[in-house]
Amino acid sequence: MLNRTFDDNRPLWSSLLPELHKPEQYGLDSSDVRWQSESLDRLLNSDWIGDDRAQALNVIRAEFRSLPRAKANPPATLLRLGDLLASTLEETSPMGRAAKSLPESFREVHTELVNAIRRLDPTHSQAFNERSRLRIQDPWPNDPDRRTPEEIVGNKDTLDLVIEFVDTLYNLIVADSIGIAPATFSTDVGIGDRALISRAIAQELAIAQYRSGAQQAAWLPRQGVSTRQGVSIGESEEHPLFEVRLNSQAAVTENQTRDQLSNLRDSAVNAIAALLDARAQRGSSGRARSPFWKGLDKLAAAEDAAAARKALDAHLKCVASILGGQGDAGLVGQFGVQFLLTGGGAVGPAIAAALWQLPGIFEFPAITLGAVAPAAAQKGVQSVRHWQGTRRWAHALGKVIELRG
Repeated sequence: MLNRTFDDNRPLWSSLLPELHKPEQYGLDSSDVRWQSESLDRLLNSDWIGDDRAQALNVIRAEFRSLPRAKANPPATLLRLGDLLASTLEETSPMGRAAKSLPESFREVHTELVNAIRRLDPTHSQAFNERSRLRIQDPWPNDPDRRTPEEIVGNKDTLDLVIEFVDTLYNLIVADSIGIAPATFSTDVGIGDRALISRAIAQELAIAQYRSGAQQAAWLPRQGVSTRQGVSIGESEEHPLFEVRLNSQAAVTENQTRDQLSNLRDSAVNAIAALLDARAQRGSSGRARSPFWKGLDKLAAAEDAAAARKALDAHLKCVASILGGQGDAGLVGQFGVQFLLTGGGAVGPAIAAALWQLPGIFEFPAITLGAVAPAAAQKGVQSVRHWQGTRRWAHALGKVIELRG
C-alpha cells in the first residue's frame, strides 16, 4: 500500500495518513516523505507521524506478526470492482430488475446511485478500480472538463453515498477473496437520520449487487415489506449488531460529533488494552492464568445449561471489572451477549455497543466465546433503549453476513 502512495496510475488515499498523498499541503518535503514511505520502519520513526499514530500502527503490525497464517479459500472467480460498478447501470441485471419492486426509500437511493455512477462512467474508465480516486480532490480520469468526483455527481451527499456503496463492494471483494469467515460491515459516522438511512440502504444494495454478480441469491426487501433498513431504521426495538451513538439534545456540528466519538475511542483504549492483556495471560511462560481464562475454564467444564449460564454471567462480570469503569458486560435475553463502552464529553455521553446472539450455550465453543465475551450490562441495555426516544446525532450501524451462504 505504501508503494502506491506516489503512483499516479494507482493512487492511495489514507485517512489515517493524509500527508502521504500531497505532503506539500502539510508543510512537508515531498522527497523526504517519499523516502520515508519506502519502509514502514522509516515511516514509523518519522518526525511528522506522531507518537499516537506510530503506536497504533505498531500494535497492528505486532498483532499480525503474532497470529498464525490461515489458508485462504478464495472463490472460483474473483469479481473486479470496476466490473461490478459497470453492471449496476444495466437494467437487465439482477439489481436492475429488482429495483422496480423495491420499497420507495430503496428505489430513491438506487436511482441516485445509478445516476451518479453513470456520470462517473465506469464503462470507459479504470478509475473505479482504485476507490481512493473518489476521495482525492483531483480531476476524475477521462473527464474532458477536468472536474472532481464531487463536481461530477453534483454534491457531497451524493458522493458520500457513492463512496459508501463502492467501499462496501470493495470490502466484499476482499472478504470473499479470503473466504474463511463471515464479514462485518458498518456505515460511516455522520449527522442526521436521513443520511444514515441512505448509507445503510447503499450498503444493502452493494451487498445485493455483489451477491448477484457471484450468482448467489441477492436478498432485498420488496415494496410494502417493513424492514429495519427502511425509513423506520433506528426506531425498531431490534438491536443492531454494532452501534456507536452520541446522545445529545444540543445542536452540535459534525466536527463536534467526530470529536466526541474520538473521546470515546480514547477512553476505550486503556479498557481494551487491559482486556487484551488479561486474555494474553494463559498461564504459559511462568505467568499466572488470569481470571479471564479461569472464567472460561469454568464455562467449558459446565455440565448443564444452567451451570453454563451461571459461569458465563460470572465471566462477563469479570470482563466488566477488567474494563476498569470504561465499560460494562452482561447477558441480554436468552442467548444475547452485549458489550458497552462509554465516553463522556461536553455534548453528552457517547457509547459503543456490540451485541452477539449466541446460537446456544453448548453450540458455541468456549474459546470463541472468549473472543466475543466483552459485552454490555443489563443497565446499559436499558439505557440504550431509553435513549431511543432522544435526539440522535451520530451512529454507525453494522451487520454480519456470510458471503457464500
